[in-house]
Amino acid sequence: MCSMSTGECPSNQIAGLQFDNHFDCVLDGYRVSHNTFKNLSELEDFEKDRINREKLVIKFECKQVGEDT
Repeated sequence: MCSMSTGECPSNQIAGLQFDNHFDCVLDGYRVSHNTFKNLSELEDFEKDRINREKLVIKFECKQVGEDT
């Protein structure tokens, strides 16, 4: 999760998911990000006012691991 107002991403986590291709990684990344963001406002620490004030977003990356075969 990142704050667009500060540029900081203090809660970096590595999910450890692996995919056979970039397309599947991106598709799942957007799905997980959407569901996570949608559920943030249900958590006491992430009320809608805080999300708006800090301009919070969910960030994900698809990185290749190992050699391309």
